[in-house]
Amino acid sequence: ASLYPSGERISTLSVVRSMLLPRKGEAFDILESGAHIQAKFGDLAYSQIGPVSYYQITSPDLARQVLVEKADKFYKPRRFKLSLGRFLGKGLLTNDGDSWRQQRRLAQPAFHSKRIENYAQIMVDYTSQALSGWHNGETRDVALDMMLLTLRIVAKTLFDTDITQGAQTVAHTLPILLEMASDELNAIFLLPEWIPTAKRRQQKAALAELNSLINHIIEERRQSGIDHGDLLSMLMLASDEGTSGGQHMTDEQLRDEVMTIFLAGHETTANAMNWTWYLLAQHPEAEAKLHAELDSVLAGRLPTLKDLAQLPYTEQVIKESMRLYPPAVAVLREAVEPVELGGYMIQPGRILTVNIYTMHHDARFFDDPYAFRPERFSKENEDSIPRYAYIPFSSGPRVCIGNSFAMMEARLLLATMAQRVRFSLAPGQVVNREARITLRPKGGLPMQVSERQPQPSLV
Repeated sequence: ASLYPSGERISTLSVVRSMLLPRKGEAFDILESGAHIQAKFGDLAYSQIGPVSYYQITSPDLARQVLVEKADKFYKPRRFKLSLGRFLGKGLLTNDGDSWRQQRRLAQPAFHSKRIENYAQIMVDYTSQALSGWHNGETRDVALDMMLLTLRIVAKTLFDTDITQGAQTVAHTLPILLEMASDELNAIFLLPEWIPTAKRRQQKAALAELNSLINHIIEERRQSGIDHGDLLSMLMLASDEGTSGGQHMTDEQLRDEVMTIFLAGHETTANAMNWTWYLLAQHPEAEAKLHAELDSVLAGRLPTLKDLAQLPYTEQVIKESMRLYPPAVAVLREAVEPVELGGYMIQPGRILTVNIYTMHHDARFFDDPYAFRPERFSKENEDSIPRYAYIPFSSGPRVCIGNSFAMMEARLLLATMAQRVRFSLAPGQVVNREARITLRPKGGLPMQVSERQPQPSLV
């Protein structure tokens, strides 16, 4: 029999009343509902809405058990694999077990610290090129700009291809596919696949466009016959020594891996940068401190990899941005065998949600948790944050394979751009959050651009 953490099962009716319906005069916020559940039922809470049931986890200790200590007892949920698998296939993000371990071993060398250091110059050069086309006083959709920039960077660094033209295709198709995946992941009941709704036809067309782009990248490399020494060449040439006879990846496996890394490789950084610009625009004192550091260290020149060690506040800004607006608001797992967790027996097939957003906004771990304070991540303060209370890239064996890549990229982009431009919200613009697999600004992020000149002499 299932046991419920608080000794009380949350009924469907009580969940709907207390969590899904806002109080009079209040707007409902799905991201804040996790904190309401935690406050009423604790760090391990069972919820059921119709046929969908799950356990919510909101403590670092329980997160450690699920993601690290007992990681082999949990897989990605079947519905997660179904919803994202429609366009990602069986890539690193949606696979499990021995097949996933084989894929991870093949891809891991491309993200070794020594290799990603070679990507720094490309990241800075592409960012500088993007800024050259901007004009003082214009209003731009920064969310689109960040997506296009990070797409070009991941395409060049990992697949050695220029995707300037194809980036617009991704910018158009990815939101459609993420919406599809999010709707299916959160739906209580799913319509049969054979029902041809208008939205499904739109999604099918978007996927065809994206597949055409990815297949073109792979085919172009095959025809060249050149080993570029990048991730794409590694995936095409490598054979996994752990498999019988060292089998090469099939064409389908190759497509799935390229699609997964191509899309996931830019999304995290793009959203981290979106929210960073938004937060800096709201907090001029933090922006001024960032400018002072950049002007003092760089004095107007482009940053290099070696400069990052001298830019601690730049890193703190990125980390605090990802605390307030984690690119992925939760990590989902499904028990594959009976497992004890927090004094309760979790049965196979039960879904667990490690609620990253709620932990990142928990006053037990972060003083004044909704305030933007980059200094939380200073050298003297960061050690006081409980381990696993801050996990923007997840943790354990399935920690994001590109976490070091993304952090280096975000810091270099911020250092390059913040020297030369400032952003302010477009007049009358209200920014809302949208959790569609990743946490994005809903409807884009229109901001006004102001040119800026570094002033090292004033530091």
